[in-house]
Amino acid sequence: MTYDCKVYDKNGNLKKILKKNEDFSKVTNNFLNQKSTKRAISYLKKMKEPKAATGAKVNFYDKQCCVCKMVFHPRHKYSIYCSYECQSKLYRGKKNMREKIRLINAGKNF
Repeated sequence: MTYDCKVYDKNGNLKKILKKNEDFSKVTNNFLNQKSTKRAISYLKKMKEPKAATGAKVNFYDKQCCVCKMVFHPRHKYSIYCSYECQSKLYRGKKNMREKIRLINAGKNF
């Protein structure tokens, strides 16, 4: 049975690729015959996949939508809508309210 076992250094760079069963058996023998747990843990850390590189850290905030009252997590701390639908729903509601006020005020004689 063939396989590819990748060994990485602590910076996440590929150190070597083990392709044969003999190479793996040497590593397992070394691992099982360790006197110290620190060395065993260092072997395990080298065998793990590296973490995915992330860009600049993005903060997410816990906010509540002013329309539907649902909790959402925007990137910007001044966001008040959870979606475009909620935003348009609020603006449409405000527009209808303004039209009703204009109609009411138009009927009054000053």
